Amino acid sequence: MKDFIEANSTRIKGVLSCFDRVLFRGYLPIQDGYAMAQFLNQNDIRFRNLKSFLTDNAAEIKEHARQMAAEVGRPFEYLKNKVKMERQAREMADRDAIEQGLVCIFSILEPCRSYSFRFEKGRPFVQGARRKCLSIYYYFMDREFGLIPDLLT
Repeated sequence: MKDFIEANSTRIKGVLSCFDRVLFRGYLPIQDGYAMAQFLNQNDIRFRNLKSFLTDNAAEIKEHARQMAAEVGRPFEYLKNKVKMERQAREMADRDAIEQGLVCIFSILEPCRSYSFRFEKGRPFVQGARRKCLSIYYYFMDREFGLIPDLLT
């Protein structure tokens, strides 16, 4: 960048700088057990149906990621160990000469915010908990911005 600025200094009036990337994350606004209980009640999800609701939705999200990778002939990899995913994605992009589009999708079990259910006064009670969840990382190559990671937890 410095070389570019020096070479074009007579035509440059000023320089702005900022972060080299912006990471957008999506999430359900469920920060505590009470909010999770409200979500379940609003969607008429009863305790007896909860396990199938959660496992069905998790399987649908995972299958969508697999199909997305398969449609464009890119890898979907489950990582058993923690690796430098961005470096690995960049190496794949270089190796396969990907200049734009999906590079790869990784999935890995990581610590996350979750919930546990216990019975209090004969009724299910929702409380916050920490456990391992499957996280899915999408890596895209953009012609202008380069490698872009996106996370779905």
